[in-house]
Amino acid sequence: TMTEMTKTMLLVAAAVVSLLVAYTGGANSDSQNLDELIGSKLNQFEVEVASRLKIVKFDQETASTREFEVAEKEGLWSIPSKQDYPADATEQMGEAATCLIDREILRIAAKTAIEHEALGVIDPNTSSLDSKAEGVGTRVTITDSNDQALADMIIGKPVKETEGQYYVRNAEQDVVYVVSLEPDKLSTKFDDWIEDDLLQLNPMDIRRIKLEDYSAEMTIVMTNQGIEPRIAMDQRSKLVLAYDADQSKWQPEQLETFDKDSRAFVEAPLTEDQQLNEEAMRELRNGLDDLLLVDVERKPEGLSADLKASSDFLTNREALESLQSRGFIPVGRNEDGSAEIVSSEGETICTLSSGVEYVLRFGNLKVDDEGTAEESESAADATQQESDDSDAGINRYLFVMVRFNEEVIEKPELDDLPELPEGAVMPQSEDESSDSDEGETASEVNTNSEGSASSEEVSEESEEEEETTEPSPKESSTGESSAVKTTGEEPAAEEGLAAEDAPTEKSSEEDQLAELIAARKSIEQENQRKLDEYQDQLKEGKARVAELNQRFGDWYYVISNDVYKKIHLTRDDIVSKKEAEEDEADKASSPPAGIPGLPNLPINN
Repeated sequence: TMTEMTKTMLLVAAAVVSLLVAYTGGANSDSQNLDELIGSKLNQFEVEVASRLKIVKFDQETASTREFEVAEKEGLWSIPSKQDYPADATEQMGEAATCLIDREILRIAAKTAIEHEALGVIDPNTSSLDSKAEGVGTRVTITDSNDQALADMIIGKPVKETEGQYYVRNAEQDVVYVVSLEPDKLSTKFDDWIEDDLLQLNPMDIRRIKLEDYSAEMTIVMTNQGIEPRIAMDQRSKLVLAYDADQSKWQPEQLETFDKDSRAFVEAPLTEDQQLNEEAMRELRNGLDDLLLVDVERKPEGLSADLKASSDFLTNREALESLQSRGFIPVGRNEDGSAEIVSSEGETICTLSSGVEYVLRFGNLKVDDEGTAEESESAADATQQESDDSDAGINRYLFVMVRFNEEVIEKPELDDLPELPEGAVMPQSEDESSDSDEGETASEVNTNSEGSASSEEVSEESEEEEETTEPSPKESSTGESSAVKTTGEEPAAEEGLAAEDAPTEKSSEEDQLAELIAARKSIEQENQRKLDEYQDQLKEGKARVAELNQRFGDWYYVISNDVYKKIHLTRDDIVSKKEAEEDEADKASSPPAGIPGLPNLPINN
């Protein structure tokens, strides 16, 4: 029995030893395998393959995650986390992908999850995180067009006393590596991923600025019919300023202020001691050229690009609340049942030399997701008492639309056609015959613009002038000219002219007629060229308007309040006091001390 017991104990001991050996050997094997990774590279893929980037961060204050995502579909980039707003992401995506591609493992920092918090590589998507969570990293995922992960990493804290090195780990592994990184390339800032030129205009093309300074608010009033919504308007001024390109200077075209007594706008021109503030106008133009966005939000369905609410939209309570909460109020009714829209904080209208006209309407202050309306109102009140620097973080809604102003395009001045002699007929070539069948010629074209004139109208005016012209001294008492008539009859030889000279005279008349016809054709061709050029300008301008409205039509934009102050000016902003220039001019023009009567000759000592 003792022998059997001894054998059993020996077998158990052997088994335990075997397990210990196996465990120790396995651990050493794992450690040895991890160490072998040093010098190898993570995330080996080609930049062009990357088609989606997702960055997740943890906000400790709100105990919630913040996500930013950009994706490519059919060659176009968009931002899914911003309701698929178009992204200008080709270059930025390349930088972000390059930041993660081929990261060399410099060393192994940790092999188990125990050290994740200390190294800052806890997954931000972990469900158990709260406001006390520490050591949460940034998760970055890059996938291809088939949604296959090319890189899925959690970036942690920077390595102390080692510039450019960070702790990272693959999202599905516990082992933590040290690699060189440039996390700044992994931007989650909205404005880093979008077209930074919203309006896409050349400031040198701006020809007119109209500033409508007013405030509008929806109120509820009691009437005989019950409670009704009304719009309370605080009208202040309408200012139209034109840019004189020849003098490189702004000029006041129309300055009106609202008279509360008569409840009408009245002219309020500059006084003798006032001038336009050129610096403010320069800032306005630069602000339009570099109109930076802070955020975007998609507009509700049923609101067109030209800021009209459809009849269906007006019956949609949710859509109306969306509009009104951002400071845009439907007013009136059009024949089609739609309504115009007024903004809560006025408008700036910018007209380009091409006829393209931008209408910028300014709405309410934007309430941040974490803030409250009360907090935003308090911030707005504070900005009225503090300096411009206090506007940091305060934003405002912006509505953009574009329309075409045909009056800006200069109408062509058509040259008069010389009159043909009575009875003469313009010959028509085969080309002209085919042209007349296919379309209008210069003498038939009407520019369809009020005040424009065609060659035909010019000819008619010339005929009327000819009919009312007094006979010249060379005309006979019957009013007939002494010149040769071209009525189809043989011209009579003048007194003293031999009969055999008549053919020569007829030949000369034919040459003159040919020259006259050639001149008419040349003028008609030039007129047609002018009209074609004018029509091309109209066509290009309208096409540009359609293109821009397609771009702006679906979005509320959000701009900083500082930008708002640059591009929506009041009368006080654009008018300044004249400096004492006259005194300085008098001093500059006064002659130096010299010989009386010879102001340009100084006295020699």
